[in-house]
Amino acid sequence: MANPLARIHGLNAQIDGVGVAIDQAIAERDMLTHIDDDAQRDAAVTGRYEDRVDAKHTARDVRRIDGYVETLRNERTRLIRKRDRLVTRLAAG
Repeated sequence: MANPLARIHGLNAQIDGVGVAIDQAIAERDMLTHIDDDAQRDAAVTGRYEDRVDAKHTARDVRRIDGYVETLRNERTRLIRKRDRLVTRLAAG
């Protein structure tokens, strides 16, 4: 079994990595949301089939990235809880 302190440091590094991934995914979501807003507006204004298909695809992209962000947040929460349990055990001696 690895040194508990080393495991805590490893978990901190993983938590930081997931945090970076969350920030990147949120930036991508913001970009996709902007694109989706334009596509939805175009579909509403023109009513063209191609515009409606584009709007459907962009909306799906936004939902996909939202799911990914949620998955990353859940992973970060899981890692934080695991780290906190190790800290508590380490403090207890």
